[in-house]
This record gives sequence, structure tokens and C-alpha cells, in this order.
Amino acid sequence: MSGPDPDAPARGLLLDIGGVVLAAGPVLVNGLAEREERLARLLAPLGGVAGPGDDLWHRMLVREVSERDYWAVRGAEIVDALGIDDDGRPTRALMQALYTGPSAGWLRAQTIDLMREVRAAGLGLAALTNDMADFHGREWVAEQEWVALFDSVVDGSLTGVLKPDPRAYGFAVEAMGLRPEEIVYLDDMPWNVEGGLVAGLRAVRMPHGDPTAVLADVRALLGLPGPAVRADGGTPDPLDVPA
Repeated sequence: MSGPDPDAPARGLLLDIGGVVLAAGPVLVNGLAEREERLARLLAPLGGVAGPGDDLWHRMLVREVSERDYWAVRGAEIVDALGIDDDGRPTRALMQALYTGPSAGWLRAQTIDLMREVRAAGLGLAALTNDMADFHGREWVAEQEWVALFDSVVDGSLTGVLKPDPRAYGFAVEAMGLRPEEIVYLDDMPWNVEGGLVAGLRAVRMPHGDPTAVLADVRALLGLPGPAVRADGGTPDPLDVPA
């Protein structure tokens, strides 16, 4: 018996949250620094969060420190510069400052559009996040109407298993009731994309900038209208998408 057709459209979409559904933290912090002089002074030597002088960020990219450790350190500095009382939880205080108010400033509308298209097409839709409940708080999560679009949400801060641990992807695959190769997975962090590929998912990296081309690729993988169009006519490598 032959195996599944690798060229067949995928049957489900699995999304990371931060950087995919929500605008990435560095993007929001650096935007805030353009309006807050105290924050601008703090970040100037770094070239901004994730800038060329942000050694802690670059240590995170080579896995010397975790994302949680990065935001615990940098978040404490940022909320202190802004005069925000963190109540001993600097990451939570920073996320509350960044992801409240009008959602147009921090919710990625193109991703939400894709999520609605996936639901309308009768395809599976789930989330796989490491830190949503831990970073934002369960009350914030419960208030987000877009969360209800997901059939299931697998949160590492609740399961205790974080990406890129293979078990994290396994939990999401089980929740979706599909084979790994039937799932398109979208994440903004390269090591999580690599972990998704190892787990057998059709993993694609989400850019922090304009996602139009990448989301077109995802639609093509799902068999949705609007196939990817590339100037060179080639098929993009899922790890060769500019951040």
C-alpha cells in the first residue's frame, strides 16, 4: 500500500501565537520606543530589541538562553524604564502593556483572515504555543474572541512541555486528529520551525514583517484560493523565508 500523497493539500493548520497571530514583541517594543523617550534611551545602545547590539537576543537565537529568560531580563528593564509596577512578574507586566487597547495595534489581521478561511473550508485549526497563559494570563486569554476560532489550543505553559520538544508537536497532532504530514505549521522562531519539520509537519516560518507572500504559500499548501506567486517562479524552502 502506498503512503500519503505529499503533494495532496493539507487538511489542517497549526499556528504559533506570539509573532504569528499576535504582532511580535520586538516589533511592538521598538514601536513604543519611538513614542517613549525613556524607553528609547534604554534601547538605543542595543539598536532596539533584537537589534545588532542586543547580545541577549542573539544568545537566545543560538539557544544559550530561553525565550522565557530573555523576556524576564529584558522585560524587567523595559517596565522599569516605563515606570510600570511589575508586581514581581516583569514579563506579564510587559505583555499587558503591549497587548491591551485597540487590537488593530497588535493583532495580525492577515492571520485572522486566514484562520476564518480555514474554518469556512472545513479544515482543522489549532494553536501550539509555549507561553500564552504564562505570559499574558488566563483572564486575558479568556477575553480574546479570536481564540474561539481554534478547535483546540495546546499551551506549553499548561502542559509543561515546550517546543521544540517533539512531545509538544505530538500533543497538537493528537488534538487535531490528523497525520503530521496533513498539517501546515506556522511559527516565527527558526528552532520551532525546525522542530516542526522533524515532527513531520509542513512547517513554514512566519516573518515579523509583511506576511503576504508566506500566507499565500500556506494557502497553497492547504488548497485554498490564492496560490503562492513568486517572482522567480520557484518553490520556497520552508526554512528560507526572510524574518
